[in-house]
Amino acid sequence: MTPAIRPALALVFLAASVVSTHADWEGTQWGMSPEAALSVMEGAQAHQPAASEIFEFDGAKYDPLVITEHSIGGIAGEAALLFDSDKALQFVAFSPTDLTQCDALAQELAAIHGSTEPSGFGSTAIYNWDDGVNVVRLTNSVDIGICNLTWGSH
Repeated sequence: MTPAIRPALALVFLAASVVSTHADWEGTQWGMSPEAALSVMEGAQAHQPAASEIFEFDGAKYDPLVITEHSIGGIAGEAALLFDSDKALQFVAFSPTDLTQCDALAQELAAIHGSTEPSGFGSTAIYNWDDGVNVVRLTNSVDIGICNLTWGSH
């Protein structure tokens, strides 16, 4: 897992709530197992996270058990599929390989999901898109080394 994903998850979990089982991401379904996710995602790999990669929030742990290379609008990076203690897919986190591409990623997401005003603090901008089923959230704070995009459901 890329070093940029771990610190970015801290901000993501501060801004997100635990998701339920609705909709999907790239052929996966929220709530599915790592094995099921691997079976529908070409090129994805099982990942044995180091203790430092396991995120704990509000008493729950989320393990990045599946990782895959991913690209959005030509912006390459890595996606980590985060599973709860029941090994049910809850979130997907994406971080571009080149953090300087975060503004371009925000523009690409606005073209896909529509314009939205960022919230945040200081030099950190948090963009939220909510289609009524899924929440897409981009945390852009390149000054402190964070460019993280997450998908989850309500």
